[in-house]
Amino acid sequence: MNKKLGELLIEAGIISEEKLQDVLEKQKETGRRIGEVIIDMQLALEDEIQDILARQLGMPKIDLYEEKIDPDMARMVPPDMIKRHQAFPVRKEGNRLIVAMVDPLNLLAIDDIRLSTGMDIVPHIASPSAISYAFDQFFGVSHEAQKSIEEFQADRLKKGYVIDESLVDKATLKEIEDAPIVKLVDTILNGAADYRASDIHLEPKDNHMVVRYRVDGMLHRILTVPKNAIPAVTARLKIMARLDTSERRKPQDGRLELSLADAEFDIRFSTLPTLFGEKIVMRLLNKSSQDYKLTDLGYDKDELDVWNSLIKQPHGIILITGPTGSGKSTTLITSLSKLATEQVNVVTIEDPVEYQLDSINQVHVNPKVGLTFASGMRTVVRQDPDIIMVGEIRDGETADLAVNAALTGHLVLSTLHTNDAPGAIPRMENMGVPAYLMNASVIGIMAQRLVRRLCPHCKEAYEASDEELVYLHGAFNESQYEGKPPLLYKAKGCKFCKHVGFQGRTGIFEIFRMSNALKELITRSTSIHLIKALARREGMLTLWQSGVKKVLTGQTSLAELLRVARPDFETETEAESAAADVMGARGKLAETAPKLAEVEGFEV
Repeated sequence: MNKKLGELLIEAGIISEEKLQDVLEKQKETGRRIGEVIIDMQLALEDEIQDILARQLGMPKIDLYEEKIDPDMARMVPPDMIKRHQAFPVRKEGNRLIVAMVDPLNLLAIDDIRLSTGMDIVPHIASPSAISYAFDQFFGVSHEAQKSIEEFQADRLKKGYVIDESLVDKATLKEIEDAPIVKLVDTILNGAADYRASDIHLEPKDNHMVVRYRVDGMLHRILTVPKNAIPAVTARLKIMARLDTSERRKPQDGRLELSLADAEFDIRFSTLPTLFGEKIVMRLLNKSSQDYKLTDLGYDKDELDVWNSLIKQPHGIILITGPTGSGKSTTLITSLSKLATEQVNVVTIEDPVEYQLDSINQVHVNPKVGLTFASGMRTVVRQDPDIIMVGEIRDGETADLAVNAALTGHLVLSTLHTNDAPGAIPRMENMGVPAYLMNASVIGIMAQRLVRRLCPHCKEAYEASDEELVYLHGAFNESQYEGKPPLLYKAKGCKFCKHVGFQGRTGIFEIFRMSNALKELITRSTSIHLIKALARREGMLTLWQSGVKKVLTGQTSLAELLRVARPDFETETEAESAAADVMGARGKLAETAPKLAEVEGFEV
């Protein structure tokens, strides 16, 4: 190649020199290919990059979505080699093998495939997502799992044994270790890693077991396991997690570490007895991808400036609120990794320790031996800490200890379960923290949620309808649209996002900074509505407003935002007023009000 890919993209007008520098910095941090980084940063589409490569190299492109792939050729190359080199064998032409490659100049890949097949290699240019698509068709979880199930059924008939849940003895356990079941379980686990799943659900039904992956916060059905294989799959997984295979009446928890898809995973394991058997849920934590930066979490510049100003304070309490799965732990650990220099002592108390960092002293809560959040806090303050992170403030004792630590010169970060940031104030009061101590210790509160990112390849633009403008009213600068409705984007689904319409997630944030006026109000009243109203007058953007910014910039859809956050209508009157302003006449309220009622938590 005469020129580097970045230079070619600049010449083509796809990215600027300034953006290229950002790409190169990101590439150094992640060690990934420059093309992958450009696509992840949504600076160019895969097709654009492939067109430039094909033009510069004079090589043909190949569309694996349309190409008829020879199954015999596809299986001539080991799956791990295909994944490692991002190169997929397509078809044979004489003694030449047509190979789709993300990087057709990768001589090591060409040599490996030539040695593996004994054929001359002819590279064709393909996109990473196309290679992944082809891999899924021939080596994906559903395909491989079905092969394992068929092998298990054949092996079972041949040997004539039946695995019965009521009899889990040594002989049965030996059969569970047979290759088909081991292969099936390994396929399920590796498939989850390939899909970037955060959780695996195995749900027994009357006649089968459903396997689902949670990807970007949503569950997707992947495959079905036949009834006669359920006991073997369940027992195999329980053995791996070192659980009691004979105990099926009580829930059990376990943990295991595995290498999946070239990455190290910490897996938390939970069983639950149900009507048709034990339901298993596994939470996957990728220990290889924990090098987060705050800029990766979805903050815009203003939000990042406010958050940085809070975590750089020398002492006080900072709280993060949100439901389970809203990214609180990731935000906490990312913030701490920024603060954890050699000059400070950072100690965390967690249940469990999800992300392991060398620069931080991490404590795993263990109530069985008396190590709780509260008892851990008492000990930690005697460990000369500068910064303390408590996984969650669950009771009055922990809240009291956190306040005392903040008042004695420590920076304390923790989480609460409330719907929004101002809601943490009455929550702390309910746990016995008086207003004057909250005013003296709490310096900031942030609520957050995660919304799915629209797939940049297939998202569709459209003009906002009157009904949608009601939801957006007051959350953006309407004057800039000069009377025209703003453009919004919706999910469509394509080959790049596996027809889901979304790829990845980003955060929306509501950051509450304690001010003198708010302290005075809290002394007189901890009404959440009054506190929120004053905070908004002082410049706090709500979760909804933060989300609307991402809707208007095409990062997510309004439907997705409505899934995780509520519009800023406190009363029916406010909703009617917003609708009237948008419609220009009260006459259209009749058709709008019923649709407002569909929003979760809003009543008309």
